[in-house]
Amino acid sequence: MKVFVERFLGINHKELMISLATKLKNLLNEQLKGLSSQLSWYVIQLGVTFASSLWLIRHLDSLHWGSISLLGAYHGMFSVFSGIWLKDWVIKAIVEGRKVEPILGSVALIAILLSVLGFIICGLSFTLFFPQYSFLKNLIWIQAGSLLTTPFHVIYFYFDAIKKPQLINQVNAYYAICAGICKLICAEIKPFSFSTFLWFQLGCSLALAIGYYWLIKNEGLEFRKWQIQWQLVKEMCKGAWSVFVSKIIGLAQSKMDVLLLASLLNLSDTGKYSSAIRLIEACYFVPVLLFTHQYPRIIEAKQFSEKHFLKKLQQYFNISLDCAIGLITLLWISAPLFERILGVQELTWFIWGLSINILFYMLDIARSSFLFVNNFVHLMIPIQLVSCILGICLSYLLVPYWGIYGTVISTWMMGLWQCWLSNYLFRQTRFIPRILCSKTYSTS
Repeated sequence: MKVFVERFLGINHKELMISLATKLKNLLNEQLKGLSSQLSWYVIQLGVTFASSLWLIRHLDSLHWGSISLLGAYHGMFSVFSGIWLKDWVIKAIVEGRKVEPILGSVALIAILLSVLGFIICGLSFTLFFPQYSFLKNLIWIQAGSLLTTPFHVIYFYFDAIKKPQLINQVNAYYAICAGICKLICAEIKPFSFSTFLWFQLGCSLALAIGYYWLIKNEGLEFRKWQIQWQLVKEMCKGAWSVFVSKIIGLAQSKMDVLLLASLLNLSDTGKYSSAIRLIEACYFVPVLLFTHQYPRIIEAKQFSEKHFLKKLQQYFNISLDCAIGLITLLWISAPLFERILGVQELTWFIWGLSINILFYMLDIARSSFLFVNNFVHLMIPIQLVSCILGICLSYLLVPYWGIYGTVISTWMMGLWQCWLSNYLFRQTRFIPRILCSKTYSTS
């Protein structure tokens, strides 16, 4: 890649990296004015998490890293049971001025009941799907234990709604530092102990939940003030059921590549693939940060006028597209360096192939803001269902012959469908490609 840049573009690759980084910084500064505190804490959190993951990849062999990735991916599919599917409903309700205490109490009740259910299903079903990895059947229960701490995460819905996400990011940064230190300690213990690693991570998850409660208590909203209103519980379930189903399908889709690789190949190849995925996902803080910043403002724009709403939406899509292109280019240039540092064979090729996922992810996140605000969330269900079916079919067709590269190709096809072709499926979303292809969008 370095030779290509210097020979065909006629510029030094280091100069190109600097210019791209500067452009990306300017784009973020333009759109995220006033978010310096939030951004700094978020960068600390992501930076520590990223560095600790690199440490594990470098110091563990592919088998151990593949096992950790498999447990994390399988447990991650059940995170929807924590109540995260109610996040957008809660933010919208609070922004619209509804009373906070009944919302928090009712959401917490739903999250507690579902997290217990998710813990049980996750632990019992692992052996059914992965009987070849019987040595992990007891460890999955420790991994799934973190689900029992996730009902506290409903607290950060409130802080996102009142536009104080920097407080949550500060607590998350402290959590990332503690979890990172634990990872470093576990990586240095020889021989590596899976159980010790997972117990440390579970302890950090519990500490994070306590940190969230400390924040909400300082706001004068301790648990005793929360109220459970059964009518509100029914309203949430009725109003957000489509989000719940969509989140389940979406999580299955996002974790499916790792799970299918572990099922069709082996843990060693899964570890190599997961190393590249972890580097790609390190860039996902950009779309998450953009969504956190833009979503409440898009709701306000919708309440103001449809024209103002479409203008805000197009602005969101434009910055998402520009940031994605900048991040992908930076990853392409830096991929060989990561391969040398981590010592993972063919990592450069995996990063080059998977980096396009950043574009797909950012455009899909931007579109979700439109769907949430207009109560079109039910449209996500058939879109993501087709993505899952497409991914499964392509994986079974390609992975046995092309190995990890078959999974890369299947993610391309899924992403192309998810963020572009699926827009033509419904009348409500057919205007989105026009927004992406033009700098000025007109409703006429």
